Amino acid sequence: MSFKENLKAKIKLDRLFQSLLSTTREPPGKRWLDKELTKELLAMTDFEHKKARGLHLYIRPLEGEIMEVAVLDNELPIYHTTVDDVTLRKSPYWQQMFSIRNVRKIMNDHDVIASKGKESLKRLYDSALALLDLSYTRDDLALLLEDARRGMEQRSISQIQESLSFFFDLLHFQPVSLDVLGPSVQSFAGPKLNGGPVPSFEHLVLLDEEKLWLGLKRGAFSPQEDSDLAWVMQCARGEKKADLQGTEVFEFLAELVPVKAQLR
Repeated sequence: MSFKENLKAKIKLDRLFQSLLSTTREPPGKRWLDKELTKELLAMTDFEHKKARGLHLYIRPLEGEIMEVAVLDNELPIYHTTVDDVTLRKSPYWQQMFSIRNVRKIMNDHDVIASKGKESLKRLYDSALALLDLSYTRDDLALLLEDARRGMEQRSISQIQESLSFFFDLLHFQPVSLDVLGPSVQSFAGPKLNGGPVPSFEHLVLLDEEKLWLGLKRGAFSPQEDSDLAWVMQCARGEKKADLQGTEVFEFLAELVPVKAQLR
């Protein structure tokens, strides 16, 4: 796949993982897992599906006969053992219950369990992420920038949003909540680690989806500074010009992206 396709897959993977983390329930309450979303996550890994004794198993080899086996149930346990051992522990035949050794295995899985619940989701996320080639060059960034320019020229909100998502992911920009903005205006910024008690960001980006307007404020920005909020309101009303607008925003973001061997 191209860098753009891999980056798009990473963004999808990140959103899927965050959705699963936010909906998964763990003790002290009753465990619950969105199995359909988990299937989507598993489909992005190199685990292979196998059904055995009514269990939905996802398997990949580790060493010799030892497999990494994920069981798709509300616990989402991941075992490092054989498939037969997992089926014994999770869905034993009644005849197998006459063995004290088997009963001990069923009652205690500490010797083979690798993770459960959200920890298992993180393992699966890491497995899927490892399959993506996220290395890139300036040529790859130039292609992303060209797509962004085309989106602005064609006034395509879907293309603009996708292009922003690519650069935001590369630069670790996050949504910024600003109550002074209307529902059609989204705001994003990069983290600025200043160690102070007041949250501060860098390079605020505003996107008005109704007007198809894109603007950027260079430098530091804090949602708790009255002067910064006044700037935002004036820009949103068209009373003040942003430091950069339209395609200029994408060109600026592209210059901020460092060329490195691997996206983290």
